[in-house]
Amino acid sequence: MIRHTHSPARAASEREALRRRVKQMYDWLNRSQWEKCFSLTDPQLRGQSKIVSRDYADGLQAFKDAYGSVNPWYVRISLHLDASANRHDKRPFAYVYVVWQDAEHSFHMFRERWVKDSDRWYTRVAGLVPNRREPAPGRD
Repeated sequence: MIRHTHSPARAASEREALRRRVKQMYDWLNRSQWEKCFSLTDPQLRGQSKIVSRDYADGLQAFKDAYGSVNPWYVRISLHLDASANRHDKRPFAYVYVVWQDAEHSFHMFRERWVKDSDRWYTRVAGLVPNRREPAPGRD
């Protein structure tokens, strides 16, 4: 059996690059910069018109209306740099777990899949859907 190994330095570098992208994503979400958030979605999803910028922006706005800002407390990254055995998508990928707090100080968790495409990390999350709850008073 041939097993590909990746150096710890490369894994640490990839993990840090991905952590910066995740942080950037939530910073832009909190600032309502929907087009910038959209630019971090997987180019294959965008190229196949699986997600549309306007619908994506509307979904993020509805999510923000329901929860306010997303304040990450803890981010865990599970890297899978050798995806060559995957029949559907051979790009390196990672699962990112984000424990976050909303504007009302309630905790939540996201589990996201990110892929590496053309040396950059992109989210496979095509939008955020708020749980069925009313917006907090004063948030419109």
